[in-house]
Amino acid sequence: MKTHQTTLRFCLEDEAPIATLEAVLAIVRRLDLQLLSLRSHAQPGGQEVQLRIAAAREEALVLCRMRLNNLVGVLAVRVLPAPSARPIERPSCTYLQIPPYNSAYVHKQDSV
Repeated sequence: MKTHQTTLRFCLEDEAPIATLEAVLAIVRRLDLQLLSLRSHAQPGGQEVQLRIAAAREEALVLCRMRLNNLVGVLAVRVLPAPSARPIERPSCTYLQIPPYNSAYVHKQDSV
């Protein structure tokens, strides 16, 4: 059975971030979603949260986002794009090939 995943990013108001985060986790639990990761960090004016969840049906993830949008204390729920399946290609040139820029480095100049 295929599992659908999504990553949600939102900000909690500064008033009661712990109580609001408990309400967020209660929504995830009631919808029987898998909590894959939860990251949070403080910022001016609130707490930013990144929540990665999974479910057997995609409709449950949409319903979770809708319920979070209606929750008091949660600001602007955004869905982050899924990471690409293919590996990131490295550039052909590396930074080691670029000469350092400082006054001690002597540049060769061809005469005209």
